[in-house]
Amino acid sequence: MSRHRRRHPRRTPLALSTAASALLVAVFAFVGGWMRRWMSDDGLIVLRTVRNLQAGHGPVFNIGERVEANTSTLWQYLIYVGGVLTHARLEMVALALALLFTTGAAVIGVLASARFYRGATVILLPAGMLVYFALPPARDFATSGLEWGLSIFYLAALWWVFLRWGFDDIAAPLVGFVAGMSWLVRPELALYGGVVIIVLVVGEQSWRSRGFVLAAALPVPLAYEIFRMGYYGVLVPQTAVAKSASGAEWASGLNYLRDFSHPYVLPVALAVISLMAGTAALGSSAQRRPVLVTAVFVACALVHVLYVLRVGGDFMHGRMLLLPLFALLLPAAVLPLRLERSPIALALAVQAVLIAGWSGTVAYRGHPWEIPEKDSDLNIVDERGFYYETTGRDPQTEPLLLAENFLTFPNMQGFPEALQLAEHGQAAVLGLAINPETDERHWVAYPRTVGQGDFDRFAPTINYINLGMTSMNSPLDVRVLEPVGLATPLAARSPRLESERIGHDKLLSLPWVLAESSTDINRLPLGVDREAVEAARHALYTPEFQELAASYREPMSMHRFLANIRYALSGKGIFTVEFDPHTYSDVPSSGKPITWN
Repeated sequence: MSRHRRRHPRRTPLALSTAASALLVAVFAFVGGWMRRWMSDDGLIVLRTVRNLQAGHGPVFNIGERVEANTSTLWQYLIYVGGVLTHARLEMVALALALLFTTGAAVIGVLASARFYRGATVILLPAGMLVYFALPPARDFATSGLEWGLSIFYLAALWWVFLRWGFDDIAAPLVGFVAGMSWLVRPELALYGGVVIIVLVVGEQSWRSRGFVLAAALPVPLAYEIFRMGYYGVLVPQTAVAKSASGAEWASGLNYLRDFSHPYVLPVALAVISLMAGTAALGSSAQRRPVLVTAVFVACALVHVLYVLRVGGDFMHGRMLLLPLFALLLPAAVLPLRLERSPIALALAVQAVLIAGWSGTVAYRGHPWEIPEKDSDLNIVDERGFYYETTGRDPQTEPLLLAENFLTFPNMQGFPEALQLAEHGQAAVLGLAINPETDERHWVAYPRTVGQGDFDRFAPTINYINLGMTSMNSPLDVRVLEPVGLATPLAARSPRLESERIGHDKLLSLPWVLAESSTDINRLPLGVDREAVEAARHALYTPEFQELAASYREPMSMHRFLANIRYALSGKGIFTVEFDPHTYSDVPSSGKPITWN
């Protein structure tokens, strides 16, 4: 018997239940994500940049314009590497990577939090992970083409190494390196990475050890930030400029929180999880550093929630609250059942049943949401449900995964035919026109000019808010823009509009769009203000606008790289583009170019 125990030292209830919990959440995360697999329009935006990387144009959205249209630096390069290695369609690469990262996040979360109970006579149940993946939006954004799978994987990995440091199982510099990568996963995750680095530096006993932590944490994000400033001329991704968080939108944020929590009675699940974690801690002796690690992670998650509420949330149901929720649930990824007869053991068992019941009910019911009758009522949207319904596809038999699947979206009707006009040089700009009375939609082609210097150099341009579906269904030599600023520097600097959807609350007016293109202003359609277009073209040559154009259009050189760093650090690139271009009529021209060959 003793020989058998030495041969299988890990076959204890704790070890077996940990392995079973990890397997259960892995299956739940993978199968749940696979069953709700899809591609979002925002996910297609990422793939356009990857296409340009593959074609040798660099990490840009449009050829000749250095604009960082993606929020996650690391995500776009992972898809690029996956595409190079597999030669598969980028949509499939993004799907596979997202599912792998999502599944990995669930497993790492379980294994990390199981460390709290080493040596205890308990069995572990996947409480926090079960709650998270029971939520429909958590399974929706397990794929979608966006970096949510990578982001929760990163949070789980950071939690794992940080907690191991708390138990003296791992050296601080390794934790520092992982923490430093936060800025490249998503900018707001620097909240977690930055705080962890501060805790590590304070926790080390000597300046030499602190130096090692900083030497591990800072070089990679610092090197990329220098590249970002020199190459793009900005301090943050273009998406951060467009979705400026300078104004507080608490009312919208609280409405976003209610929209996420109310359908699932989420506060009940969080209350039971908290109660179970508190019950599990009764009578146990906790080491100081692991408690500190837990408190730091929970505090970061709560601050993250406050940040989301302050900026007004998002236009996609649940999306922006998923990451702080996942971080909040990581310390309770697994919780114990005691192998004894006691009031505490009974309380834990009852709470575990409640969590399982809530999770099963929420996973079964899904998210009851219907598209409103009026477009103006589209505020917070179940993005997956919206696109499946509007493209007429069945999620069970016709998954929405490829760029061409979006051509059945109502606003894309007639797009391929209109695109041919642009490709053959017959159109300078393509834009969608909607008749408000009949709801009839058609693509308008604005005529192209010839021989007008700077303006003759602009590639054929598409201007439409759904940037992903247009860009991934267009060749790379077609310039694809939108009026809210994700890939359009002028739009990103336009003022926020009151009472508009968060994330879609900027609008670059048509005169600006036509001015910054090869449109022939002598042949404008009826209803387009020619004087406004001329005023906008004058404004583009004023010093403020010309400097901005040079930062992302002038051919890259060492001189331009260093000038861009100075430009980014000066803050001169953050200004407001007024809605009315006549505002700039009295500003003198710089006499410098705004386009380059």
